Amino acid sequence: MAKIHALKISNFRGIKQFEQIFGNENFICLIGRGDSGKTSILDAISFVLSPNWNLAFFDTDFFNCEVENPIVIEASVIEPPEYLLQDNKYGMYLRGLDSKTNVIHDDIQEGQDDVLTIRLTVTKDLEPLWEVVSNRQEPIEIKSSDRASLNVFLVSDYIDRHFSWSKGNPLYALLQQSETQVDSANVIINEMRKAKGQIDGSNGFNYLDETVNKIMVSAANLGSDISGTTTTIDAKELNIKDGKVSLHDGNIPFRLKGKGSKRLISISIQTELAKSGGILLIDEIEQGLEPDRAQHLANILNKSNSGQIFITTHSRDVLVELEAHNLFRMKKNETALFSFTSELQGCLRSNPEAFFAERIIVCEGSTEVGFCRGINKFRIGLGKDNITLKGIRFANGMGSTQVEYAEGFKTAGYDVCIFCDSDVTAINDKKTSLRAKGISIIDTEVNNSFEAQMFLDLNWTGIEELIKYRMTFKDLEHIKAQVSKHHSTSLIENALTIDTPEIRQSLSKASTEKDKDWFKRTDHGEHIAEVCCRNMEFFKGKKLNFQIEALNKWIDNA
Repeated sequence: MAKIHALKISNFRGIKQFEQIFGNENFICLIGRGDSGKTSILDAISFVLSPNWNLAFFDTDFFNCEVENPIVIEASVIEPPEYLLQDNKYGMYLRGLDSKTNVIHDDIQEGQDDVLTIRLTVTKDLEPLWEVVSNRQEPIEIKSSDRASLNVFLVSDYIDRHFSWSKGNPLYALLQQSETQVDSANVIINEMRKAKGQIDGSNGFNYLDETVNKIMVSAANLGSDISGTTTTIDAKELNIKDGKVSLHDGNIPFRLKGKGSKRLISISIQTELAKSGGILLIDEIEQGLEPDRAQHLANILNKSNSGQIFITTHSRDVLVELEAHNLFRMKKNETALFSFTSELQGCLRSNPEAFFAERIIVCEGSTEVGFCRGINKFRIGLGKDNITLKGIRFANGMGSTQVEYAEGFKTAGYDVCIFCDSDVTAINDKKTSLRAKGISIIDTEVNNSFEAQMFLDLNWTGIEELIKYRMTFKDLEHIKAQVSKHHSTSLIENALTIDTPEIRQSLSKASTEKDKDWFKRTDHGEHIAEVCCRNMEFFKGKKLNFQIEALNKWIDNA
């Protein structure tokens, strides 16, 4: 089964230099912000392994339109079709892959995997040249028919041709794989000849006879006998118009179907090709599909494919169906992709949106996520830049996995901040090493949870607002009963209206009791942020004020 082991790109569109080893990965999902180069990678693969001989290139395909620097794309393919390895083909250019080190050697050693490296070069004359390369000898040109044997097809916005039977299209390639003994090179044209014969014998164009008769009379008057004239299909069109034979749904051609349906049909054709070895490229797999169909498609392709599949996506619904090792992140102007570790698998399921960001605040829990969301809303109300403009997303660290998530995102090239408590020793012990890795930390005072810090620092008017907010879910007597369990004396009637250090401590402990958490929901956190931001001038110099300012500063990237 042909599969891309490594890819090199130079001076192609927005990519100056790029090199990536995919190894044995069969399903590769490229993610990243818009204009990061994901689609260019798919196009580069489709170009270097294209079954066509006449691809059109333009000055705009060169990096910065600098046509003096040639486009060079190399794909090192493992397990190529056997016939390409014959000596009279490209066997003398065979290279060897050491699967333990992922290094390709020109001097083949026993036990190494077969590799063919195919190079596409485009100079300023805009004429593409495809070659098989090896450092042992001069490159040799590779024919389009040999590249076609790799079965590489791209699903993009321009797939109408995928439903015709002309050469170079996936339907034609699938026909060549058919077990039925047919002359695949001529089967379409032969059928068209039969159709022409039937039209010739049926006089199917008799409604044109009146006009033809006028021409025959006129020609006779001029001395030319064309009395045998008929109207039928010109045979010369048969060889160049095989693309006119296409799939139909009843009388309606597939090209008139909706975008989602067309893409699914195109993918179904190409997955059949991939069963015997092929490389399928799908740009924005979710396009035109409902979330459930996008999820189903991603799941099926990932778990049932027998070829190699590259996709790009901006859909959370697609990501939740994948494994972390399937993801490769493209960042603008980077020379390679960032990969993801298995430690982020849980985060991928619970926070898929975060993977599309550039910068991530990993929050300890849902309260902190809501608090950050509330700060963003408050910023918007003040006319400040919102987090989306800043490329930021919040991720729920789920408490115990917060550090793992932060480290995983940092390894994948994200700018990372942790918003956490300081009442968990396991997290406190790692803060120094996290900062050394370039991860920003915004935390509470030692031994404080976020709620404890809030009840210690927030002005009393703000605390009363939060008590009233709590009363929309539980009545006052229930709240007093919870608070009294942590108070040294019985609460008097108006105890929750009097500001004392002990009341603040009791409120803090009551609000964080297991199974009775007052604010452990995202919407609760948003309300807390609204109250805190509105009252900031009344608790200046407090840690809570510093936390809010630090979050705003990190969001502004100051």
